[in-house]
Amino acid sequence: MLSSYFKMKTSSEAFKKELSEKIEKLKDKKVLIYGAGAGFKELNKQYNFADKLNIIGIADKKFEENGVDTFLEMKAIKPDEISNTEYDVILVTNEWSKGIINYLTGCLNIDEEKIERIFIENIPDEISNYNYLCEYNFEKHLEKLKKKLKNKTIVIYGAGIFFEAIKEYFNLDGLNIIGIADRKFADHKEDEECFGYKVYSPEEIKAINPDYVLVATKFFINIIEDLYYNTLNGTKIQIKPLMKKPFMTLLKEIWG
Repeated sequence: MLSSYFKMKTSSEAFKKELSEKIEKLKDKKVLIYGAGAGFKELNKQYNFADKLNIIGIADKKFEENGVDTFLEMKAIKPDEISNTEYDVILVTNEWSKGIINYLTGCLNIDEEKIERIFIENIPDEISNYNYLCEYNFEKHLEKLKKKLKNKTIVIYGAGIFFEAIKEYFNLDGLNIIGIADRKFADHKEDEECFGYKVYSPEEIKAINPDYVLVATKFFINIIEDLYYNTLNGTKIQIKPLMKKPFMTLLKEIWG
């Protein structure tokens, strides 16, 4: 089954451009594909790699069990047979490429300089964070939030990689975001920005006096509690999480 991340990533113009450039770069090399999953099958339908690259075979752990000789008309190679295969570059097709590369370099002693990836994360942990947001139907919740908070001033709380994924892959237009706050901005410079928003320390939020503070972290209960009882105590500023989770999920996170 193809993940939400796979569908989003492969449909983007940036991905298509990057993959086309990579194919052009590798067209004169002997290429060993690594990864014979559903993702590669889908990509192969679109790009027909055998017509564009000099593919000498495809490797995957599953070939250790089923013992097939070919896969999609390519020579099937078991991972422990890679060392006996003549190739210039290994092209990793898996979207979760970090683990595969660690396996190739750490267990099979393959030079990392001979490895290329189809999927490259533009921001840290983008795969896990994007899939996490999709798991909780973030896009649908975001559209409801835009309608509910129309014309309300908003400060985002939390300037980490989780919000970076939200900013990168979801359309926040429609939210009147006037700034972003985080403890790491305690000593920020005047007019400093992060993700395109003016930065503030948590203690400066009161002076800005937005209508809402939206907490943009995976786990937000303790942060909301601290803002309510301490940092923003005595104000009329509404504090809400940017993402929505089911009540039972929140209980499990609170009680472990």
